Amino acid sequence: MTETCRTEQDAARGGAGQYDPAILRARATTALRRRLARVRELSPRAAARIVAAAVPAALGVWLLRRLEETGWLARDAVVPFDVLDRPDCPSDLRGAARELVRLAVFGLPGQGLAARDKRRWDVYQQLCAEIMSTAVDTASLRAVAARALNHPEVCADPALGSLVRQFIAEREGILHASRTTPEEQHSAEDHESKLTGAFSDPAHPRPPTRDEILDTFGRLRREFDGCLARYDDARAAKVLERLRDVRQHFPVHVPATDLQQCEEQYDRLLKRAGTYRRQIKELADQAAEAARGGNLEKSSWVIRRLEAIHSLLPTLLPEKKLDLLRKDILHSSRAHESDEAAHALREKKRAVVTQIKDLAGVVHRFHELAARLPPEDEAYQRAEANYRAAIEAIRGLDTEWLTGLVLELEALMEDLEDPSGAIQSQLDQFIANVRTALNRLVLEIRARQRASAAASNQRPPAPPANGASAPPP
Repeated sequence: MTETCRTEQDAARGGAGQYDPAILRARATTALRRRLARVRELSPRAAARIVAAAVPAALGVWLLRRLEETGWLARDAVVPFDVLDRPDCPSDLRGAARELVRLAVFGLPGQGLAARDKRRWDVYQQLCAEIMSTAVDTASLRAVAARALNHPEVCADPALGSLVRQFIAEREGILHASRTTPEEQHSAEDHESKLTGAFSDPAHPRPPTRDEILDTFGRLRREFDGCLARYDDARAAKVLERLRDVRQHFPVHVPATDLQQCEEQYDRLLKRAGTYRRQIKELADQAAEAARGGNLEKSSWVIRRLEAIHSLLPTLLPEKKLDLLRKDILHSSRAHESDEAAHALREKKRAVVTQIKDLAGVVHRFHELAARLPPEDEAYQRAEANYRAAIEAIRGLDTEWLTGLVLELEALMEDLEDPSGAIQSQLDQFIANVRTALNRLVLEIRARQRASAAASNQRPPAPPANGASAPPP
């Protein structure tokens, strides 16, 4: 059994090393996108099978076996987003096949975010309602807060835990404020007044007590948790710096584990925010690619998705960044429309040129045959029939037709981006060439008709039927 596993692992390494990892990832990504285009939803196990089927057979068999051994494909499995970046991750899953493992476990970027966020919000609303209805004082708030923070989904979701802790802190502040009487508030103001401060010794200020230090650290900790929930990494860095200062000045009262936990949370925030920003960029790139390909439905859906992300997490996707992404997608859409208009313009010009060339060829062919063949010849008669049809078609290419052609081409020009005016100049030259070609063709036909009429007038009359001689001229 051990020899069999070693053989599969060696074959997988050979498959991963034989192909470029980027090529393998591209093949797996393409296979997932094709399947999602049909079914719209994939389970983790189905996604892993699609990835395994898109790569060499030995590598696919090894990938499915290893993921089954880790338990990451189980229906109730909760896989951390940075599991492949942790030191306890199996080394063979972090090797050459790392990106394939990421696709097999997590699917395409952005999958599952909507359902997870909806579930997080539902649990948050439920816990907030329970806290509001139960917590009437500090003791009851402490009891219900302990139950809420020990909720299984709160323990498994750091973002949800941060939201719940922030709400508990806000509720605690409201309870403290409601418990303070006007007399107590007035006494506190008197205690902090300038009169009281005048009798204090500014040269020897009173050091803060342990409770004050822990209260300051707890307040900063709650503010830090709020930054984590909003993915506000810039503000979180400033608050973390203040937490470090408190720990540095009062190392006896502030445990090192509390600050270490904040440091770890901040590192995870940076990784998570970076992952989400990359996913947002990939989503915008997909929208731009879809717009360039003419898939306006997908590009519009992505724009709405980006606007929803901005509404929920403005720190993760600011207004300026959203505007830039939206402009890029709309620019790609306009580029597609411009390409289609340019293609239609070229096809229309090619059709007009072909039509005029065909008519000129028919006229020239008849004139050549008329100079060599008698009217009784069959080839002459066929050419004459085609010639008469061409004459009727040329009569239809009049001023009204040319005006309609100009209007049609100008309508196509409206969808083209022509800041330099080069395309407009080419269009004007094309219309002039069409007008010149039609005039030359008409002049040629008229010249031939005048020559034929002159030849008919100079031809001698036929002799009388009774054999009498022709009259003198």
